Amino acid sequence: MTSSARGSRRAAMSPTTGRDRLPGRRPVESPGAGNAVMERLQEVGVLTRVVEQGLSGALGINATDLAAMEHLTTDGPLTAKDLADRLRVSTAASTHIVDRLEKAGHIVRRPHPTDRRKVMVEPVAESMDRLFGHLRPLLRGVEGLVEALAPRDRDVVEAFLAGVVQVYTDTADSFPQG
Repeated sequence: MTSSARGSRRAAMSPTTGRDRLPGRRPVESPGAGNAVMERLQEVGVLTRVVEQGLSGALGINATDLAAMEHLTTDGPLTAKDLADRLRVSTAASTHIVDRLEKAGHIVRRPHPTDRRKVMVEPVAESMDRLFGHLRPLLRGVEGLVEALAPRDRDVVEAFLAGVVQVYTDTADSFPQG
């Protein structure tokens, strides 16, 4: 393949997924087009979903169940109600999610330590090991990038990302729940 053929081939590839675009089709112009930082954030968003799809498939669960596992991993054991709140679904939907995860061997139900009317949902260690086994290369790669930053640059990146998190939080809070 000649270098000009490779160049034209690249032009037909999506920068986010590396997959072919349809011939003669251009991507929809996004509001951040032309702004390299906005374009990189868009790529991170798209690739995050690609990784989530891969993780879901590897764990044999759907995207909502994976989101539940993420909350349990981040926040520790939760009640089904707390999980419903974090997922922005009804408690009935949360119960179905917990049922599926339990059946798949990813979580266990345990009595609440102080309120016997409640049940805590917690991830199974073996399931967490599988999850982090798949995520380890990504986490190490990002950690390496962070460690390579000068302290001042790290502070700038952290402040920027904190602002992005706040914008995402505000946007998420603007949508109706459940």
